[in-house]
Amino acid sequence: MSSPAAPVTDPERLDLRAACEVLRQGKADGAWLRGWLPATYDDPARFRRALYAHASRQVGGLKSRPGEGFDLYHDCVTVHLGRRRRALLSAGAAGAAELSFEAVHARAAALASSLLRAGFEPGQAVAVVLPAGVELTVAVLAALRAGAVVSTVPPAGPAFVEARLDRLKPDHVIASERHRRLLGPHAAALVPPAAAPDDRPPPSHWYAPDEPVARLLSPFGDPAATPVELTAAAWHEGLLRDGHLVFGLTAADTLAAPGFDPVQFQPHLALAALAAGATYAELGPEDALSDPGLDVTVLGVDRRLRDALLLRGAAPLPKACRAWFWSLTEALDADRWHACARALWARKIPGFGVVASAAAAGVHLFGPPGPPAPVPRVWPAPGRAWQLSELAAGELPALRDVGVYTPLRDEEPDLAGLPRLVLAREADDHLFAGAIDLGRDAQAYPTAEVARVAERHPAVRHAAVVVAPGRFVNDARVVLLAFVEDERGPDGRLALPVRPDELSSLVTREMGERAAPDRVEIFPLRPRLRDGVVDEAWCRSQYLGGTLHAKARMELFVLLSRLGYILGRAPSGP
Repeated sequence: MSSPAAPVTDPERLDLRAACEVLRQGKADGAWLRGWLPATYDDPARFRRALYAHASRQVGGLKSRPGEGFDLYHDCVTVHLGRRRRALLSAGAAGAAELSFEAVHARAAALASSLLRAGFEPGQAVAVVLPAGVELTVAVLAALRAGAVVSTVPPAGPAFVEARLDRLKPDHVIASERHRRLLGPHAAALVPPAAAPDDRPPPSHWYAPDEPVARLLSPFGDPAATPVELTAAAWHEGLLRDGHLVFGLTAADTLAAPGFDPVQFQPHLALAALAAGATYAELGPEDALSDPGLDVTVLGVDRRLRDALLLRGAAPLPKACRAWFWSLTEALDADRWHACARALWARKIPGFGVVASAAAAGVHLFGPPGPPAPVPRVWPAPGRAWQLSELAAGELPALRDVGVYTPLRDEEPDLAGLPRLVLAREADDHLFAGAIDLGRDAQAYPTAEVARVAERHPAVRHAAVVVAPGRFVNDARVVLLAFVEDERGPDGRLALPVRPDELSSLVTREMGERAAPDRVEIFPLRPRLRDGVVDEAWCRSQYLGGTLHAKARMELFVLLSRLGYILGRAPSGP
């Protein structure tokens, strides 16, 4: 099936209505993009004016004004009241449940009132510790209505949650009672559950353009890095850009992204759908295929759903599906993604890739819907000023046609919240080569946190994590190394005091399934220490080179390690 030619648009006019239609219909080929998108990069202010004018016509009028102030709650919820629209949909074994914009408005008002009764004041930080779903979206909207600086933390495990709340330092925490145990000392800041709707809920908050509206943790870069603050201007523009242009949503659409990482994508995806007047659906990957009658029109496909589609064919997809997308930061198994794209294209369902991060105000790279290509082809999202930077020289402009995608803010490089992504220029678009940073799905693995969790086991004296390249781009293999003091059985043979599955279960329980190591190796050895801390570089070289396994088979090294542990326990004295 060939793609019809895209109608020509005048780049000087920045006709977003025509551009949205071209993108929505899957007609945006490389030549069309090259003729239209550069004007949006060269003059982001003009693009912003056109975007707000277009969005105001589509949703019935926005309250926010670029350069003046922003009411995110109004533009995501209040503007849609009285139109009998569905806002949120959740589906599962018990069936589908829907919330209208009116129902979301009432529930957000009740929770915002609970915040005020708990002593909240506008500008304070509110962390939402809830799984992805309707309750998370309502809680975020309630915090925005009250004027909070909002953060989201998935309830993956007690060590995971407590460490992130320690960095976010919230004044208040919204969580369900069953997640209280994950909060540690932050349970004292827990907001009481919302009571009956308040007769006089707080009005929606008006944020100044440079006022922080969100403080989010990025899954990219340093796992212990300072949270990224989003201003009201940056996030509001990102919601409109992604809702109207990248995903091409209207009031008739329903967006779903089952299985997508909540830290990377939420709450941005849900709010982008609401800002366009569309519905956001919270589904599991199995739900997306179990009920073809679900009216999901734009579907995010993760690798589990992709593999199910390749196994079962495209027939189980929701019948209303008109487009699908996938995250380009997932492990880039090009053959399987291309096979999935071909299968869905045969059903006239175009697909496209995105690079998105909630901590970086949404989508930065996208490949508009169209015929499948063996190598992902992308463009920076409309209106995002950017440059191609040298691979080795950091943020200097690239001298050749290969480099790192680098967004610009006030003409200065700004990679906060994003991985370092390699692009190669071609005549009509850009080839996507993946991320430089090593990790699962281009995300940084919390090596230090996982090692400290493993060391909580009484048999583990020291622990380290080795992250090595996997089979595909954006892929990695994670190995947890546990160092123990050897024990001997009655026959004098070596017996390890802990099993690999025990440590794997401990990490999963404390840090969540996404942190589970691919392999656990236990060595009756003592690692090299620097200032009392395991030397991770030494562990990596010794493990990948096979030296640790060789030493573990040599009695001399095992006995020397035991001696080192004995001496380490000896009391120091004069």
